[in-house]
Amino acid sequence: MKNKKKTYVLLFLVVSVWGMISYKVITGLHPDLPELTSQQTLAVQKFKLDTKIDTFSISSVERDPFLGTILKKKSPSTLPKKRKTILWHPITYLGIVKNSRQKQQVFIVSINGKQCLLKRGQTRDSTTLVSGNKNRITLRYKNHQKVFARKK
Repeated sequence: MKNKKKTYVLLFLVVSVWGMISYKVITGLHPDLPELTSQQTLAVQKFKLDTKIDTFSISSVERDPFLGTILKKKSPSTLPKKRKTILWHPITYLGIVKNSRQKQQVFIVSINGKQCLLKRGQTRDSTTLVSGNKNRITLRYKNHQKVFARKK
């Protein structure tokens, strides 16, 4: 008998809670709009706007207010230096010659219209042969490297 009373009381509470929720949903979907009886006219007045310029200044902060640490000043970033454009001599790669006995490669290069034979590491007219193969060579002139393809 005691359990049935608790069940009925809980059932009443559940039904009343769901009833209040459904009432709120229904009234929220269909609200009652108030009726306007008469329109009020507003007189147009000229309002004077008081505009003052707010001035401020930004000062540098030496300490972080939250951490209490001292901030380091950033040094101005250095812009990358512009490289001077270097005028290369007219260079063409003509081909390669291999010695079958010593397996040493000799490259045929035309510098300033003069043909010369260069091995790796050799210098001619301040132009050094860095590396090469049968299709292209890499030359260094005034600490700048450039790749030249073979002339066909």
